[in-house]
Amino acid sequence: MKNFNYIIKEFIRRSPTLLFITRWILDFIRYLNAISKWKSIVNNDEIKLELGSGTKKGLNGWTTVDRNGADISWDLGKGFPLPNDCVTKIYSSHLLEHIPYQQLILFLKECVRVLKPDGEFSVCVPDARLVIDCYITGKLISEKNTWWQPGMVDTGSKIDQLNYLAYMGDQHKYMFDKENLINTLLISGFKSANLREFDQELDMIERDRVSIYAVANK
Repeated sequence: MKNFNYIIKEFIRRSPTLLFITRWILDFIRYLNAISKWKSIVNNDEIKLELGSGTKKGLNGWTTVDRNGADISWDLGKGFPLPNDCVTKIYSSHLLEHIPYQQLILFLKECVRVLKPDGEFSVCVPDARLVIDCYITGKLISEKNTWWQPGMVDTGSKIDQLNYLAYMGDQHKYMFDKENLINTLLISGFKSANLREFDQELDMIERDRVSIYAVANK
């Protein structure tokens, strides 16, 4: 059976048309599964979404959403198949910096749309000012062996860590400091946005030193 499965996989892999069809079918199955899960939470008294969660599964009433492996596997760039004013809370950690500015505003407006009146958007992003201050003072924000290696820049120059945060192997699209995090949230349509402290029930302690935290309300 293993040999048969291997032969089938190799046959599909070597045929561009079959590979395309197979991927389309699998993507469509995942899409239908995701739509079913979205529909299953619509009538909940409280909907709490963690966006850009990776493969993490939700606890304590939270539903995680990301492209692969979360409670709901979904492309966040497609918006949410949810009615207006139905979500109680949204949380994201180190997600917004991966979205180009114009798309980020559209994404945040979509978050505003689905939140209930006075609904809460809680967010955590990298603090670019920390790295800029380290560049000015000639210090390292952290040892290079702790950096994400695929995104690492190492020319032996002071600006390496600034390039690392700004681009992260082309994963990062936008940098934040405290002022523009708040302003970006307000521009997107939240009625209020304020800095907050680390929340041990939501935030990752290993990211605390390099992060900015804010909470916005619809």
